[in-house]
Amino acid sequence: RQHIWSYAVGIHNIAQSYISQCPCSSGGSGTASPPSFVGGDYYCDTGNPTAPWEQVVYPDRLWDSSGVSCVSGSTCCDNPDQPWFRKKLATPSIDNVELR
Repeated sequence: RQHIWSYAVGIHNIAQSYISQCPCSSGGSGTASPPSFVGGDYYCDTGNPTAPWEQVVYPDRLWDSSGVSCVSGSTCCDNPDQPWFRKKLATPSIDNVELR
């Protein structure tokens, strides 16, 4: 198997020590790195503009290059093609693509 792309969701984008923030987030000592097999091939976003996290539906659409993850210092919204991604594979393949 070879990783192609991941979509991830952070709990919020507040600069605190939570490891559940997006790796591309601008704040917090708890910002975690993605797993090594993911590398930089991911989008991460959050719809929660505040802390703490609550079980509610937040109105901010995810992976749309706007919203609470798109703050100064963050790289979460640098790609204007979100939510679409493009990745050139190292070698051509006719294998099936597995989505999880």
